Amino acid sequence: MRHLDTPSAPAAPAGGGPAADPPAPETAGPDGYGLSPLDAADAAFRALTTGPAPLAVHAARIAPGLPDRLVPLGELKAVLLHPACGAAARNKVWAELVRRARTGSPAWVIGLTGVAMPGLRRAVAALSAAYGGDPADLQTEVLTGFLAALRGLDPDDLDRIPLPSRLCWAAWRAGQALAYADAAYASRRRELDDSSGGPAMPWGHPDFVLAAAVRRRILSAAEAHLIGRNRLEGVPLAQIAKELRIKHTALCMRRARAEEKITRAIRAGLLEDSWPAM
Repeated sequence: MRHLDTPSAPAAPAGGGPAADPPAPETAGPDGYGLSPLDAADAAFRALTTGPAPLAVHAARIAPGLPDRLVPLGELKAVLLHPACGAAARNKVWAELVRRARTGSPAWVIGLTGVAMPGLRRAVAALSAAYGGDPADLQTEVLTGFLAALRGLDPDDLDRIPLPSRLCWAAWRAGQALAYADAAYASRRRELDDSSGGPAMPWGHPDFVLAAAVRRRILSAAEAHLIGRNRLEGVPLAQIAKELRIKHTALCMRRARAEEKITRAIRAGLLEDSWPAM
């Protein structure tokens, strides 16, 4: 890839960039949930990479053959996706973005996420057919897996491993775990619905079953509330996790454990008399 013969920007740190990182923009709607997780990340990325002072790096100082100037990350993303960009140059740029994101700057975390967005969207698209839950939950889990893998990287390995595939595969695996957990839940529900023993849920209103499970100490009140809000009211897990100030992954595991307990109780006939007569 040839250099672009344009004037270089004033001296900048290795890799270049604005003198001060811009703050991460607000992207959600008035209720805080106006965009899907990936769309919100994309909107934040566009806001940071356009305008008079876009988030940028001096590409040629990172890898030979890249444009010899400050390149906004939106443009750089297209450069990295072009077939003319070699794997070595691509990984050098990713390594630089990872280093900046790991400093804790929200702007550079968003910048790296935006560059990775094509891979993250492919992961979500590949998993969507197997996932029957809220799409926002799947997107959140993919993003969470990506960011967890970013934090877990060994700084000494950044120039030796294929970072794009490493981080995007980690994102895919996180989404896969959620999709498989949801598929297992759906399978258990189908088994209950097809069973000849006992009425199929919901017969009457499922809230009666949750209330009975709490009375009989099968579930805690918090577990029943979580199942009710997410499964019955349709409140996304991402929203509940934010309200409770806990990690989305931890909440997914908490819900799975609660659903396993109530499933076992129903199979054992412990809640049959909790269904109201029709």
